[in-house]
Amino acid sequence: MKSWKKETKGEVFSPLYGGKKMLTCAYCATELSSKYCPFCEMELKDYQISKNGKRMARTLDFIPAEVEIFQDTKSLMQKETIELLFLLRYARKHRSDVYNLRINVHRATEQGNEMQEYNAASYSDYEEATRKVWVIENIIKERIGYFPSKVTEKFIYIYLGRINQSNEKKMKIKESSVQENA
Repeated sequence: MKSWKKETKGEVFSPLYGGKKMLTCAYCATELSSKYCPFCEMELKDYQISKNGKRMARTLDFIPAEVEIFQDTKSLMQKETIELLFLLRYARKHRSDVYNLRINVHRATEQGNEMQEYNAASYSDYEEATRKVWVIENIIKERIGYFPSKVTEKFIYIYLGRINQSNEKKMKIKESSVQENA
């Protein structure tokens, strides 16, 4: 196993340990001397290693584009939960638009217009849109235990606020102020 200090060119300091920054596990804040965390009992990837007990930062660098709802399930599973919430909002709107088109095509068919092939295509489009919504809902449900019935601006704002709040809270055990009697 390589020494972590060699990999980081010795730039390790921490106010907790004589002014040196210390590399820590992003899950449990255990001080690291390599990429192996003895508390978590696992080899860590670079993004799982932080400094001075900081948590892994989760941020939204950009709002995903609506066209991303058409990605395959494997690609969607790689996205951050916040991105999926935006995509769920887009996918539900897309399904609603496809449904409204389907209703219009159905009405035109009932009035005797030659729209049978469009009727079949609109049903296929609606089924695909519905399945995409289900995929995104179920990925979100797998991660947080439920999927929101509505994804409003307020919901996303609150969710982002909680992410930022969690990012700021350091993992630090305070030293005991109780002194032993001599």
